[in-house]
Amino acid sequence: MNFYNVMSVLVIIINFLISLTIIFRNREKPEKSIGWLLIFMLVPFLGLILYFLVGRNWQSKNLKERLSPEMVDFVKTSLDEYAGPHQEMAKMVTMGNGSPMFLYNDIKIFKDGVEKFEELLKDLANAKHHIHMEYYIVKSDKIGRQVFDLLIKKSEEGVKVRFIMDKIGGRTFDKEYLKKIRESGIELVTYSAQFASISKFVDTSINYRNHRKIVIIDGKIGYLGGNNIGDEYRGESKFGYWRDTHSRIEGEFVLGLQALFFDDFFSVLSINEEAKKWEYDKKRQTYKREGDLSNYFPTSTVTNYLPMQLIYNGPGSPYSTIEQLFLKMITSAKEKIYISSPYFIPSDSLTQALKMAILSGIDVKIVFPEQYDHPPVGHASMTYIKELLDVGGEFYFYDKTAFYHNKAIVVDTNICTLGTANFDVRSLYYNYEVNAVIYDELTAAKMEGLFYDDMAVSRMLTLDEYNQGSVFTHLKESFFRIFSLLF
Repeated sequence: MNFYNVMSVLVIIINFLISLTIIFRNREKPEKSIGWLLIFMLVPFLGLILYFLVGRNWQSKNLKERLSPEMVDFVKTSLDEYAGPHQEMAKMVTMGNGSPMFLYNDIKIFKDGVEKFEELLKDLANAKHHIHMEYYIVKSDKIGRQVFDLLIKKSEEGVKVRFIMDKIGGRTFDKEYLKKIRESGIELVTYSAQFASISKFVDTSINYRNHRKIVIIDGKIGYLGGNNIGDEYRGESKFGYWRDTHSRIEGEFVLGLQALFFDDFFSVLSINEEAKKWEYDKKRQTYKREGDLSNYFPTSTVTNYLPMQLIYNGPGSPYSTIEQLFLKMITSAKEKIYISSPYFIPSDSLTQALKMAILSGIDVKIVFPEQYDHPPVGHASMTYIKELLDVGGEFYFYDKTAFYHNKAIVVDTNICTLGTANFDVRSLYYNYEVNAVIYDELTAAKMEGLFYDDMAVSRMLTLDEYNQGSVFTHLKESFFRIFSLLF
């Protein structure tokens, strides 16, 4: 028996054992199990590589799924004080993440990265005590260097600067510039799923990423939304204008962002120390726990009543708190549901909930990009869109000369959510995400206004138009749908 035959038999045996694990031990969703079985059967060698890269479910909990008791002690607000119409939803979020109700806040909504970065750079320049930042994609391009040059300056002035960067999202970052950043005193750490790295340079896990994008300045100002750090988020790329909601918040909610950041930061330090990561070993004395964290949780002076909650999840969650939020918002709707997302691969539960809402007479509208940045995901999304078109849902393609990266849901003009989570299974099950739930009619109305603005530069996709698509196009969409729940 030659080498090729031996390897073929070995791969088939390994794939068979993995298949048994997926079906009987992990008890994955049937559609996911079938997808992997098809891959192993059709392309055994490639299937094994793909499973190694994106199929494994890390059982260890890398980042916390609930606020730690230490962090909860610094968050002084209470759910009991909220007397609004969404008490059941608020209680569900608290049970899922331990997030209280943050009652007094001011929020400013940005429609794109141009607006966001203009304001962010001003706030960073005015920082007095600390700057905490956590981003998925971080580039050392024009805006990246603007941000980090400013952070270096603030660090040298004595402001404490901490930064969490995802290893995959920051893979193109200039290594020499990174060295300069660390030498300035900035505590910059990179997140990687436990056991996912085979060297200090290679991360083998495409899933299980830290997709969060938050900023906290002096414990008083917070940023949350869909913009990463890169020139494309200011419309400077092949995609053209980049539509993406971000928010600037002052008030009690910032304390929640601060608590989440500290939990994430110290969790990443623990992961790096356990794995003996080079970056931790070289800076062991610099990356140390604060003796008095109370300095990072100042009492808010904001008096504007605007109730908000923090909701987040990750791959270690026994259930997806963000999926539960989306389901609760959809099933509680009385008149309308407006959804914005660059990717649309909902779970079966969300698909059925949307169908029920549409068939019940609820006005369901979804805006989606006509220009894809990830074609396989875009093709698979169209099959789910077709399911909702069949029952009367309305879909709109955003201006094809631009890219639509917006992530938001507005229900009945009285509640909304925005943040980092897309309307897809990757955000629901495989990545670390964070959203704000905003229980405020005025903010919901502003978000709805932005949605109408998006519709004004979009075109409606009808069921007839979809059905007139070529056989090849529909086959391609169906093919990618088979594998859409795997990744």
